[in-house]
Amino acid sequence: MSKAVNLRLQRRLKRILAGTTAVLAATYAGSALSADGDGTTLDEVTVTAQRREQNSRDVPISLTVFSAAAIAEQNFQGVESYFSQTPNVSFISTGSRDRKQLSLRGVSDQLSADSNIKQGSFGFYIDELNVAAGTSNPQIVDIDRIEILRGPQGTYFGRNSVGGAVNITTKQPTNDFYGETGVQYSSFNTLDAHVVLNLPIVDDRLAVRLVGRYETSDGNIKNINPIGGGNDDKYTYGKGIIRFTPNDRLTIDLTGTASKENVGMRDGVPSGVLATFSKTVLYAGAPYNGVAIPDGVGFWPQNTDEVNFNRKQDVGTRFNYVSNRIKYNADNFTVTNILGYIDSNEFLMGDIDGSSIDFFYEQESIKRSSLSEELRFQSVPGKVIDWTVGAMYARDIGHTRQFTYTGAQNPFGLPDGFEVTSSFSDASSKSYAVFGEGVWHVDPKLAVTLGARYTKEKVENDSYNTSSGAINNYVNAGATFSNFSPRLSVNYLATDDINLYATIARGFKAGGVQASSVNTSYAPETLWNYEIGMKSELWNKRLQLNTSVFYMDWKNMQTEYAFAVNTGNGVEFQTGIGNAASAHSYGLETEATARVLPSLTLSAGAGYNKASFSDYKNAVADGVITDLSGKRLPNAPKWTLHADSEYTHKFGDQFNGFARLEWFYKGGIVPDLTSEVHSGFPWDVPSYNVWNLRAGIDKDTWSVTAYAENLFDKKYYTNAYEKAFAGGMFLEPSYRSFGVKVTVRTR
Repeated sequence: MSKAVNLRLQRRLKRILAGTTAVLAATYAGSALSADGDGTTLDEVTVTAQRREQNSRDVPISLTVFSAAAIAEQNFQGVESYFSQTPNVSFISTGSRDRKQLSLRGVSDQLSADSNIKQGSFGFYIDELNVAAGTSNPQIVDIDRIEILRGPQGTYFGRNSVGGAVNITTKQPTNDFYGETGVQYSSFNTLDAHVVLNLPIVDDRLAVRLVGRYETSDGNIKNINPIGGGNDDKYTYGKGIIRFTPNDRLTIDLTGTASKENVGMRDGVPSGVLATFSKTVLYAGAPYNGVAIPDGVGFWPQNTDEVNFNRKQDVGTRFNYVSNRIKYNADNFTVTNILGYIDSNEFLMGDIDGSSIDFFYEQESIKRSSLSEELRFQSVPGKVIDWTVGAMYARDIGHTRQFTYTGAQNPFGLPDGFEVTSSFSDASSKSYAVFGEGVWHVDPKLAVTLGARYTKEKVENDSYNTSSGAINNYVNAGATFSNFSPRLSVNYLATDDINLYATIARGFKAGGVQASSVNTSYAPETLWNYEIGMKSELWNKRLQLNTSVFYMDWKNMQTEYAFAVNTGNGVEFQTGIGNAASAHSYGLETEATARVLPSLTLSAGAGYNKASFSDYKNAVADGVITDLSGKRLPNAPKWTLHADSEYTHKFGDQFNGFARLEWFYKGGIVPDLTSEVHSGFPWDVPSYNVWNLRAGIDKDTWSVTAYAENLFDKKYYTNAYEKAFAGGMFLEPSYRSFGVKVTVRTR
């Protein structure tokens, strides 16, 4: 597609988008008009954000919800899909599916994806089991609903949900036979197939649901070196759920999943800008003289899809879990128990210098496991006071083994295969918590919610690094942290269709001990969130409009630093976690969905977020101590916008068709703490906007959908990350994808 045609199409679509916004505004302005409601009302949005099914309008939390139909229709593949359509969220990636760092309202996972115990800032729940200890990007197949909750969720989601939570509900076994198979083929020879089988075994008593997925792709990046390969990948996933209902009161669900991802290399192309250590130490002398090596592929943006690696890479994750959920409905209350075990292995092996010259290679394995148990009692809703009480226990264990070796052409003149550095770390954490919440329905219009969670967490770390065979940064220590996090909300039903709320909530993330010569421990992180909002269903339920404004203030924000020094006897790498004395974030979120015609639905959303360090005078960034007070937080775009327009049409009595146009915008960011002390390319990741187009037709037994993602082939990158790259820091490039998906269903 020529650039001129691209520009003409973009201008045309922007006019459509402007029209969409105008129609939404007109729809809202006309909310007092009468409507017959026949075929025009929007479906009620049901959520479990408070561990019971409720209308989203009645929940005093800023959240975004995606239904099963939206997930399938928009072809969600992972967290990047639904985050692109959620206000005030962001993510960066460092090279593979599960190496994602998430951000909600400026609260980000600034701790390394390589931490042996994932210490993220969000709860990530699948069917009430927190899987954040093993993954930040679980599989999206056979999903019933995705809820993204912004702000601390300490009462129900607890561990490390200081910034929010992602709550995923999968489809459960039913008493009806159902079979589904789907095949998708898209750009880069990508083949994605899945199968779903629901089997009733004993009528109304026992049912099984089986899910499988297989994906393979040549990838969008090619290694021109004779060893070949690139970011080709293979992904397999399997899940089985057994539901046993011995009587009308008791439900027992047993779930097991297994997934495996193998990628031929970390996604990325060279930027041509050397990181500080590469420029001043690794490649400072002749013949490189601190200049990146073009190496036959060149740099971004001229090079968007080629690398030149003399050694193969193998990157990926094996992630498995089993869970048992038991729910018993008594006359006046419900008892729920969730027991789960998670096992994962994240690995990274092969070339790390990013060139055809045999400089360095590495082997890294991070094995993690987590055992958790939650017991919860809840009243049957509808009383003057609805209540919840519960307790939770969790134990996480992590083991890291990392080795960096010299190649035959290393710049230090060391022998081939010499172990430059290594890291050994064994860590564990135990967490205990009790929590409770009461909702007092003062009258039919007013409700007051008071909740709290008390947490006690013990962490231990036995670890050390080596540099040229010498042990350094040894630590064998533990620490215990405790916290009380309250939550207060007030709901007021201004009319039957408009709910106003105000919330004050506290979040908590435990500190820890670490192998670092700068700080051997870091403090817990606490955050206060102040929020007011409105949720509404207007124009005879043809318009859903939600808005919130917030202010967040937190102490001891945990941030990661990394740098390296040449000791004269080799290279010594330093990594660690520090604490910003204070930080703050404020902004707003608004989302609207309107059924303007029986066949036309328009949606739009906007998030504004200003997040910065309030006081961080002794920050360690890129090897120097600097004052970051007043600097914006990493991975925190100021603006996030999205809009879409969907037209549906019925062909005869059996066929339904749709066409859908999507647009989203993400503001510029600094991706990490290192980037705070630099400016320009590639440290400042610029803003970008993307258009997607989808169309399909379906009937009861089959459907066909075609799509174009990144329709205009917009060139952008989402992150700049560094290793010992001879070609400079690497950028994960955008690409355009065309595809078609066929699904067949049997009932």
